[in-house]
Amino acid sequence: MNWTLITATNNETVLKNCLLNSPDVQFASDVLLQTGYHSAAEAYNDAIKQSKTDLLIFVHQDVYLPEGWINKVQDAIKVLSETDTEWGVLGVWGARSSSESVGFVYDGGWRQVLGRAFKGGIEVDSLDEVVLILRKSSGLRFDTRIPGFHMYGTDICLEARQRGRKCYAISAFCIHNTNQYEMLPWQFWKGYLAMRRKWKAQLPVRTTCTKITYWCWPMVRWNIVRAINLATGRDRAPVKRVQDASELYREIVRSGAVASQGDDVPECSRIGGQQS
Repeated sequence: MNWTLITATNNETVLKNCLLNSPDVQFASDVLLQTGYHSAAEAYNDAIKQSKTDLLIFVHQDVYLPEGWINKVQDAIKVLSETDTEWGVLGVWGARSSSESVGFVYDGGWRQVLGRAFKGGIEVDSLDEVVLILRKSSGLRFDTRIPGFHMYGTDICLEARQRGRKCYAISAFCIHNTNQYEMLPWQFWKGYLAMRRKWKAQLPVRTTCTKITYWCWPMVRWNIVRAINLATGRDRAPVKRVQDASELYREIVRSGAVASQGDDVPECSRIGGQQS
């Protein structure tokens, strides 16, 4: 299977310790490291122009892809090809309008395995940006009106739906070795407000970490509650990413939370929103 790995990067140390330290990177037909862009949309659209393969895999720089990861992607695409040859976007963690989140990933912000292993794909309304997979031939492109590096995953899923294409979470377990936010940055909420303007007719829109509504109440409530909890000590201090993502993966396997190469997980450790 020919595929291009794409990431928007601004931290060489994180990139080398996480994504480029992933065993399966060696199997990519090409690796495009996009630096110096003002938004994910600009970085990714430029990479789409450069790419020579149809299958494009966009991954955060702080993600570790365990050995065998690309085989899981290939298996999921094979199953989906039997039921939906025109799928739009795939990812490892997604949200449904029912407020249920599905997929299979380790989130460093929560220090937990989210979801569990499954076959094929589970249809979702939006996908987290940690991993996004699409085909160049689909014609899907990222909207440069969405500023910064947030919300573009939800946006491209909505774009796919407008074209009659469905989006799916797949079971390709990976490590999101992220820092947890103390407060979500203003750039996140700028993306939220841009999505609110663009998709006004489709509101409310469910994402993996919030809900976009006309009155923006989830945005207001999130910030108020988080500020109170931090001030009163109800919430722990934000956790930081580990230095060695590969060792973190081995620890997770040793703990029994997942089987080697993400083959299985006994139970869902957490179903819910995540910090990006």
